[in-house]
Amino acid sequence: MRHTSLLACLFYLLAGQINAQSYAGTGGIIFDDGRINDFVIEINDLSPDTLSAAHGLVSVCLKITHSWLSDLDVRLISPSGANMMLASGLGADTDDYDNTCFTMTVPVHILDGAPPYNGAYRPFTSLGDANNGESGNGKWILRILDTYAYADGGDVISWTINFGSNAPVADVFSGSKLPLIMLTTDNITIPNEPKINGHISVIEGESGNLNYPTDIPDFESRMAIEVRGSSSQQFPKKNFSFETQDADGNDLETELLGLPKEEDWILYAPYTDKSFLRDAIAYELGNDMGPYAPGTRLCEVFINGDYHGVYWLEEKIKRDKNRVDIKKLNPIDTIGDDLTGGYLLKVDRDDGEGSYFFSNHAGTFENMAPLIVYEDPEGQDLHPKQKDYISNYFHQFESALYGNDFKDPSTGYRAYVDVNSAIDYFIICELGHNVDAYRLSTFFYKDRNSVDSLFHFGPLWDFNLAFGNVDYCESQWVEGWTYEDSGGCSNTPRWWVRFLEDPYYRDRLRCRYDSLRQTVLSTEAILHYVDSTGLLLKESADRNYERWPILSRYVWPNFFIGDTYEQELDYLKQWLVGRLDWMDANIPGECTPVSSIHDINQEVLVLSPNPAKSSFRIRILSNDLQHFDLRINNVNGVLVKAQKAVTNGEEIDIVALPAGVYIVSVSNLAGGQYQEKLVISE
Repeated sequence: MRHTSLLACLFYLLAGQINAQSYAGTGGIIFDDGRINDFVIEINDLSPDTLSAAHGLVSVCLKITHSWLSDLDVRLISPSGANMMLASGLGADTDDYDNTCFTMTVPVHILDGAPPYNGAYRPFTSLGDANNGESGNGKWILRILDTYAYADGGDVISWTINFGSNAPVADVFSGSKLPLIMLTTDNITIPNEPKINGHISVIEGESGNLNYPTDIPDFESRMAIEVRGSSSQQFPKKNFSFETQDADGNDLETELLGLPKEEDWILYAPYTDKSFLRDAIAYELGNDMGPYAPGTRLCEVFINGDYHGVYWLEEKIKRDKNRVDIKKLNPIDTIGDDLTGGYLLKVDRDDGEGSYFFSNHAGTFENMAPLIVYEDPEGQDLHPKQKDYISNYFHQFESALYGNDFKDPSTGYRAYVDVNSAIDYFIICELGHNVDAYRLSTFFYKDRNSVDSLFHFGPLWDFNLAFGNVDYCESQWVEGWTYEDSGGCSNTPRWWVRFLEDPYYRDRLRCRYDSLRQTVLSTEAILHYVDSTGLLLKESADRNYERWPILSRYVWPNFFIGDTYEQELDYLKQWLVGRLDWMDANIPGECTPVSSIHDINQEVLVLSPNPAKSSFRIRILSNDLQHFDLRINNVNGVLVKAQKAVTNGEEIDIVALPAGVYIVSVSNLAGGQYQEKLVISE
């Protein structure tokens, strides 16, 4: 049918229809400036007037030219407001819907077609949503949004809507074990940016009961919403970022689905991850290990009455007492301790707004320097003195890391990095063999010096391509390390390469990993989470894959393609078992009785009292250090006190030291080394 005319296609679709009626609309330019493109057919003589299975909408046919077809979101909106997605994000850089007819009477889904799409296909949303007993007379809208503005253009050449007998009807929502989130935007397609106004309703119900769209909402408010993501924007099932607002449009902090109060939220749309679970596994483990990973809740989402499938409600990463709990940095904080924090940064791509600086050291790809993004506050909200401070402090960290004395606990990288957080971040990223780890969405933060002068790695973010769900960079295999970038296809900072050159780091890593394998990282615990969550998801997953029929289909960058949801879960579990087995055999370091004391959840070096005023007592919970050398450095790494042959339990005089934060280090000839933060109060 590649060369079939639109008229012939219509004839084919309406053949045998009783009371078949067809209406043609005018075309026009698809503007590429972020605006909504509406093409209207006004109908006033449809008979019978009521849309139903007996006589209703049976097809929509169109001809569209566009230089980058995947930019387009194409919808039909009925006079009653039924919002039907015909196609979205298809065709990549190819062009044209070439005499394309959308109907429910053919087996071939538009996902299985190839551009230029010529012939008849099933749309993303059932046309039966329009055949709801409402009037068919009135304004019908072909709504097209170019989701990537200011780059490519196109035209609607022609389009028709067609009515007849034996019409499809809307599927009846059978109820969900999951909460429902209802989003309405007055039938306006949600753009990439800026945020548009809308309304959110949350239906949670009581445990054990099914939830229905007609239930009374447990929460509702005004919202501002936009599409979010980078590579994920190519998929028709979109991710969203939204803010809850009061009636006047002000930020409204609220609890959603039991998550702590905030106004900024993410609706994450698993699409390429057909298990729905990869992000959730990482965040669940991260929260079990502490101190913070994004909270998540499963839900099903409706947008303007259109069912959009299974989503995760997620906490947006930001500075907040319930999220990354560091001091708020205001533009006026430009001197003293106020200047030193808090800063939330990440390794990532250019944000397009110049809100970043470069590392002074090349990563693993073609001598390119990793890019460090100001995340919160963003670059445009930082005073130049604040940018200078945190970028210089970061460069000091890298200088210490790559310097000759990098293993020294007082002057090396440990004076700048919370080792525990670096270890935990490494373990989860490597467990997932996450292709995006270290080089993208790699968050780290620094509080005020009076609280904590060290960089902490985390929170975890973006694991949809982890756990075997990728076909490039050798990350599909259970063998190999991500931090080494053995695939040679990304620009990964060499920080962990350097960390692992330090025996202190390696041994602490080994001990932490061995300890976690007995608890939250046990094979049984992880598989139980997959099984239990998969069981909860079963009915919702089936409904999702009716809406988005991508099982048995390759969705970039799938390595495994299952025919059923159960097969997707089985592959994930098999991969996890294989990865854990490989890490068990290959995790570096040694966990001896001495080094086991380095476990993150055990105190080794105890300073009391802490905070202290004139003195403190030092105690080592280890037999390897009964006599040791002591060093006290300020937060700038300057040695302010040293004492040899200190006895375990000895009282240390600090009368001469001013109030502030210090790093206490102890060591002996056998190589035992420990650090702890000391706060001296006024």
